[in-house]
Amino acid sequence: MQKTPALSPARAVSTAAMADLFEASMAPATRRAYQGALTRLAVWLDGAALDDAALATYLGALDQAEKSPAIAGQVVAAVRFGWPVPVGPLAERALAGFRRKGADRGRGPVAGVRWDQADCAAALAARDGRALAGLRDAAILAIASDALLRTSEIAALDVSDLDAAENTVTVKRSKTDQDGVGAALFIGPPTLERLTAWIDAAGLAAEGPLFRRITKGGGRVLGRLSARSVRRIITARAAAAGITGRISGHSLRIGAAQSLAAAGASVVEMQQAGRWQSPSMPGRYAWGP
Repeated sequence: MQKTPALSPARAVSTAAMADLFEASMAPATRRAYQGALTRLAVWLDGAALDDAALATYLGALDQAEKSPAIAGQVVAAVRFGWPVPVGPLAERALAGFRRKGADRGRGPVAGVRWDQADCAAALAARDGRALAGLRDAAILAIASDALLRTSEIAALDVSDLDAAENTVTVKRSKTDQDGVGAALFIGPPTLERLTAWIDAAGLAAEGPLFRRITKGGGRVLGRLSARSVRRIITARAAAAGITGRISGHSLRIGAAQSLAAAGASVVEMQQAGRWQSPSMPGRYAWGP
């Protein structure tokens, strides 16, 4: 067995074309996470064969190391997708025990940044002495909160995705829309104003990336921001606004779901607004597990 197993199920088939199709069926971030999980598993195996018992033993080792159930679940999901060995009853039982035993492990739940908090953080960002960075970051916070955007979706936006006449932004592809059908999402007038202020100040053309890197001196815009940079901006601006809890790039999306629930939205309405495939996630964000 290779020390670093390939992610694709094409290990069990012969055509590279099928491998490409399988890999294209999942989001790039998920694919990278699975590859990392399989790589760590292969290092632990140290050349030994993987079977149901070995996988269950590996989960036991993760439990002894006090890893979170989310990490164990990711390993099992990665094996299901990328290894020509089925997950058997021993591993399934070990994972169930892991989840029960380690339910309170991890860094704690991600805190939501509600609409009012996002508006406060955006207002503070807009008054930042670094004019361009402040206007950009205010626009990012506002659009993420209004449209319940993921960080990868924010990073992928182009100027042409905005429709000022309709007050919408179009997300061309997302985690739950791998076929690229696209979705036009509503943004409020204050958010459109923040976006317009950023676009005008940065001198952005009608085409090209919407959110961009800025030189250290703050006087010139560069290429497209990465999703990682968007996450850093969100966490930094939330901290600057005094928002407590474990803030992540997902916090604005979670907080928007909480704000919708507080405004009387149903779970189905929240699901539609956030483009969740299942109603369980917005329900969990709004009211807890």
